[in-house]
Amino acid sequence: MNKKVIAYSSEMKGELDDDYTLYNDGSVLHEYDRNKYPGNYNLKEIVNAHEIKHSAKLRLLDATSTSDKELAKTLLGL
Repeated sequence: MNKKVIAYSSEMKGELDDDYTLYNDGSVLHEYDRNKYPGNYNLKEIVNAHEIKHSAKLRLLDATSTSDKELAKTLLGL
């Protein structure tokens, strides 16, 4: 089964990216920049929805389409 994207939220912290993608299996792709030094850009990690900050959960919920809101709330534990 292929994962379906439920929501994508992009945010910048100064010059640094902090992006989240929520999938229908509850996994979250976190793409971010740790700092401006070499080797600390374009980092990626797959985490579970319960492992991300509450503010990131709210960002993802805001980015979710109306038809997927209830699923997103359940997956994010909101």
